[in-house]
Amino acid sequence: MKQPPGFVDSSLPSHVCRLHKSLYGLKQAPRAWYTRLSDFLLSIGFQASKVNTSLFILSDGTNIFYLLVYVDDILLTGSNSAMLHHLIQLLSSEFKLRDLGVVHYFLGIEVQSIGMGLMLRQHKYILDILTRAGMTSYKPVDTPVSPSKVILLPDHSFSDPTRFHQIVGALQYLTFTRPDICFAVNKVCQFMHAPIDSHWAAVKRILRYLKGMTSYGFHITQDSSFALHGFTDAD
Repeated sequence: MKQPPGFVDSSLPSHVCRLHKSLYGLKQAPRAWYTRLSDFLLSIGFQASKVNTSLFILSDGTNIFYLLVYVDDILLTGSNSAMLHHLIQLLSSEFKLRDLGVVHYFLGIEVQSIGMGLMLRQHKYILDILTRAGMTSYKPVDTPVSPSKVILLPDHSFSDPTRFHQIVGALQYLTFTRPDICFAVNKVCQFMHAPIDSHWAAVKRILRYLKGMTSYGFHITQDSSFALHGFTDAD
C-alpha cells in the first residue's frame, strides 16, 4: 500500500493512510466487487459472455448454467439441480450470500412461473411511474402513439425538462418487458435535449396506454429442469 498521489506526506514517506470509510458507498465499490466476483467465477469454470459483461456461462457438454450479476444481486439457473446446489455452496464458501430462493422479483421485474415458462412483467414499476407522473387518475387509451397528432410541430418549451428526462428514462427501462411501447419511447427519446409541450403530451399518451395495459407481460419458454435462484450479497 502506498500514499495516494497528491497526498504524500514527505516527512513520513513509509506510512500509509488509514481508511475511515468502508469501500461500500464509494464510486470504486461496484468495480472492485465485480472484479473479485468475476475472478472467482472464472476460477471455477465460468466464462464471461462476449456480448454481456454481466452474464457468465458454465457448460460441461451435457449441462449448462447461467449466472447474471447486477452489482451485488445475482441470478443463477442451470439444467442440473445437484450441480446447481454445488455451485451455490461454492459461492457461499467464498462470499457471504443470502439465498432468496426461487426468484419472484428482480430489479423491478416480476417473475411468475406459468406452466413450462416464465411470465416477466413490471406491473408495480408501471404503477410507480404513473404515480411519479401524477397520472393515476387519467383515462387509459388503446394505443401508445396518437394516429393524428404530430409531435414535431413548433410548440412552447416544456416547463420541467428534468421531469421529462426522469419519466422517459424510466420508460426506457420498461421496454425490457414491454416491446409494444418501444417505437413510442424511442420517438420521445429523440427530444431529451430540448422537450416541448407536445413532446410531453406524447409521453402522457404512452403513460395512459400503460394504465390500461398494466397486466401485460413478456412470456419466455423455460425447460422444467431449470430453477431460477436469486441471491444478494449479505454485506
